[in-house]
Amino acid sequence: MSEFLEQVNYALSLTFKEKWRHKYSENFINIFQGKILDSLKAQRPLKLSNLVSLYTKKHKYDVTLVQEFLDNIDISLYYPLVYRDRKKPTDS
Repeated sequence: MSEFLEQVNYALSLTFKEKWRHKYSENFINIFQGKILDSLKAQRPLKLSNLVSLYTKKHKYDVTLVQEFLDNIDISLYYPLVYRDRKKPTDS
């Protein structure tokens, strides 16, 4: 449990933002951090498909870029806060 909380804390940190903003943009990272915070505040897990849809439909990011980001940060480390649903929109 403590490892999970450390991972979430890192995802919300300035260090995380600084590490990834050069590759993905500050706005891209702000979106991710905002959704993590929203999920924590609402005490509800976040579906990975909803996160991908947010990036691709609302913010018009390319799905390949989104998938690359999720792979780079190893989104599986954020389970159960972020979970894969049945749709699996990021799987080929």
